[in-house]
Amino acid sequence: MGVSKHLMDKHYTILWANGNAYELTGYTKNEFSSRYQNKVDEYYKEDRETFNRVTRVIEESYYKQKKVYSFECPMRSKRGTVTWIQMNGIFSKETYRGVPIIWNVFFDITDTFDAKKELETARKDLDYELQKMDKMKAWMEAFLIELNYDICSLSNIITGMTDVAEIYFSDQKTCERCLKMIRESSRKLKKRIHKARSIFQEEAG
Repeated sequence: MGVSKHLMDKHYTILWANGNAYELTGYTKNEFSSRYQNKVDEYYKEDRETFNRVTRVIEESYYKQKKVYSFECPMRSKRGTVTWIQMNGIFSKETYRGVPIIWNVFFDITDTFDAKKELETARKDLDYELQKMDKMKAWMEAFLIELNYDICSLSNIITGMTDVAEIYFSDQKTCERCLKMIRESSRKLKKRIHKARSIFQEEAG
């Protein structure tokens, strides 16, 4: 567990830190001091977005007169690897030349953070699949309504033409017209049912 003491100046200058704190950075105390002059903003020079975000959390907590603050942030080590840490800080009553002093306690949460990211990704994938299913369900319902309408219409034509043909059985021309319409409607009905079956089989996998 890392512990550090900082001035709440524009650099968030490190006044003191334990060995675990430096170990998370991959630098020794002397290496860190020499490279970054104990200035946190220099350490995050290549990641200003993170520095600005965490300092905003600290400053907003301070001006709202909160006693503590907390956030998660990445730390890039000397080796280039990134460690995610949980930072918990407290505003002490100490000052140095009028500048407030803060204390931080932080620890590695990389495994937890990665697991949380994987869970979020899985949840997004699930939401996406559920949305696809909802859209498919809506489309299927509309398709079935349309299919039912087409089948009923074609069946009515076939039934109606059959009745007409029976009534005008002795009228060859009328019967031929009825038979022609029955054949065309039957062909359309078979085609529609075949298309519906193909769609259902495709969706079923």
